[in-house]
Amino acid sequence: MHGSLLIDLAWIMVGAAVAALICQRIKLPPLLGYIAAGFVLGPHLGLWHSLVSIENAQGLSELGVIFLMFYIGLEFDLERLKKVFTPAFAALVLQTLFMLFVGMQASLWLGLSTMNGWFLGGLLSISSSMVSIKLIREKGEIHRPHAQTTVGILVLEDILAILLLSMLNGMAQKGALDVEAISRSFLIVGMFIVVVFLVGKMSSPRLIKALEANGTTETITLVTLGLIFAVSLFGERFQFSWALGGFLAGAILSGSRLAKRIENLTEPLRDMFSALFFVSVGMLIEPMGMVKHAPAILTLSAIVVVGKFTSCWLGIFLAGRPAHEAGRSSLVKSQIGEFSFVIVSVGAKYGVISPDLYAIASGIAFVTILLTPALIKNEQRILGTIERMAPSHAKEFCELYSRWQETVQLSLNRSVLLRLARKPVIRIGIHFLLINGIIIGAAAISSIVEPPEALPVSKSVFQQCVFILSLLVSMPLLVDTMRNLNVLVLLFSDTAFSSPTFKQFSSGPYRSVFNILMLLVLLFVYGTVFLVVAAPFFPSGTIFLAFLLTTGLVGWIFWKRLVRMHHNLEMTFLQSMNQEAERRISEKISANLDKLKTRRPWLIKVEPVVLHPDSRWAGKTIGELDLRKESGTQIAGIERSGFELTEIGPNTRLYPNDHIFLLGESNQIATATEILEARVSSAERDSHAFPFHFDRTIVPPFCKWTGMPIIETGIKKDYHVTIVGIQREDERIIGPSPYENVLEGDMLLIMGCEEDVERFKSEMSIHAKTENS
Repeated sequence: MHGSLLIDLAWIMVGAAVAALICQRIKLPPLLGYIAAGFVLGPHLGLWHSLVSIENAQGLSELGVIFLMFYIGLEFDLERLKKVFTPAFAALVLQTLFMLFVGMQASLWLGLSTMNGWFLGGLLSISSSMVSIKLIREKGEIHRPHAQTTVGILVLEDILAILLLSMLNGMAQKGALDVEAISRSFLIVGMFIVVVFLVGKMSSPRLIKALEANGTTETITLVTLGLIFAVSLFGERFQFSWALGGFLAGAILSGSRLAKRIENLTEPLRDMFSALFFVSVGMLIEPMGMVKHAPAILTLSAIVVVGKFTSCWLGIFLAGRPAHEAGRSSLVKSQIGEFSFVIVSVGAKYGVISPDLYAIASGIAFVTILLTPALIKNEQRILGTIERMAPSHAKEFCELYSRWQETVQLSLNRSVLLRLARKPVIRIGIHFLLINGIIIGAAAISSIVEPPEALPVSKSVFQQCVFILSLLVSMPLLVDTMRNLNVLVLLFSDTAFSSPTFKQFSSGPYRSVFNILMLLVLLFVYGTVFLVVAAPFFPSGTIFLAFLLTTGLVGWIFWKRLVRMHHNLEMTFLQSMNQEAERRISEKISANLDKLKTRRPWLIKVEPVVLHPDSRWAGKTIGELDLRKESGTQIAGIERSGFELTEIGPNTRLYPNDHIFLLGESNQIATATEILEARVSSAERDSHAFPFHFDRTIVPPFCKWTGMPIIETGIKKDYHVTIVGIQREDERIIGPSPYENVLEGDMLLIMGCEEDVERFKSEMSIHAKTENS
């Protein structure tokens, strides 16, 4: 019976179905029923022989983890992850260090070896993504700020799990901590994530377009599953977890026009394998072992719940999040999960851990997973009790720390050097990972693939050809790295010579010598790190030296062409990341119209109209236009420079090249389009009191308007120009409020007649130079 995967799957599904019906009847979380069903089907009940093979169940349960991580990736938002990265990383570091400490101390208490302590600390460090995400989704809070922080921690934990597995695997084989293996794993994980994500994002638009054009429900489902398992297999080839592959597959499809449909189509598979996972957890429950080690299991379970909550809360709070939000983010993670058993199996494989450790790990997993739903159900009561019991001095300290952290963050945001240097540093880092990923790929291909029989070349010549090809692929990235290093040099030199003390050296040969020395230092640092990382993957030192020399020669000869090539690649990626704003607005409105049509089939549709720069309505407000009165249509949305305007009212002003989405019947939209396309005559254009001219300028250091609200600067009154947009780091403010502050380093989008715009820009430049002197 155990040899049949189909029979095992049948028993598991029957048990899960019965458990789901019973739990629904008595109003208990289905998760508890699945665990109970696993215990009944498993080998430890003692009333009958095991109905299901544990090995088969655990193998199938991995599919549940893959689909769960796929759904996390499908809702992945790079901008959102950037916002939660700092608190998530801080929580992860504190939690991991504390759990490793607990593992080492617990091994001494239980009379186990130091090696057992490392493995125990490792398995306690990883929470259950399956349990945490399932509970968050059931509450409908997956998009809430505290839930996004939790998801960020869980994603980073999956990467941590790979590093822990590599570290413990090396320790099990060598009997000592292998720092080199850990460093190598960290680098390869980073390269894998960056390469797969960027390549996938650039390739996905064509796939989505093909599926939209010809894809049936069957095709979309199969292509999605194929992508999930293809990326997971690729990750498994590099000894990564299948879960990481599932997450990246979801991240590749995130933000696409088919994302919601894909989620609906694969949701039954997710629910099925999620139930299977919890059944497999129940099969691991061993009553005799749990009774034998009950004191250790209960004590460590309490430490895990309290310790994970406290360490995660502290990390999130120290990173600047409110105390209550930090508590909600931390409480749902108070358990150990699926990857803990993988860590135990590694130790058992090499015979370096005690057999009792598996029973203890199973008991802790059962108790903590069982407790988590109860903790979430009583979340507000628990957090409220903690807040009431906290000493008044602790509350005052938390409040003072929050204010101090906000002050520090504000000062960092106003630091022009940090703000301007961050982007080139990030680009250099991403390019470094991509270049090394290409080199490692070339090394893998040259070592695995034999030279084709049709080519009469030796193995060494074939390897050289593969690395030359990798060089050609890497060249645009290397060229852009050089350009960004040069940007950093210019930023550093501008900062260094901005002080009046060094003003005499700010131009001429001193400045040039300083820039050259700074560039040489940065090249030396970058080259040293590149040498340490990339050199081991080249088959010989000769090929590595030839790679470097050829890089310099090709870069010098084809510099401009390579710059243009990198720009085209970057634009391709950006276009795939920023999915058509027009289509998003149309789809949102059309979805609501579809619901309306089912009740009353009106012939209503949405069509976009681009406002021509010469339109007589450019610069007018929606109230002045009054399309509803003139044509019966309604302005349902406006897209400006790739951004959707979220607040549209009678005082919203229309600008040239706005994409205006009109809602109405065909004849009404045609009438409104004619109104909007009405142009001013040549005579009117020449005599127009306020012709449109747009330009950009940056608020320089020492500007007198820094920190002032727009309305107090007097820019519109004195210079007759209007600030219609502000680019602040990655934030773009369209139609800023009169009370929006102007900050140093802001890029202002200004509008007015050409003469006034040029006068404003020159006055700002002159004023900045005067203040600087």
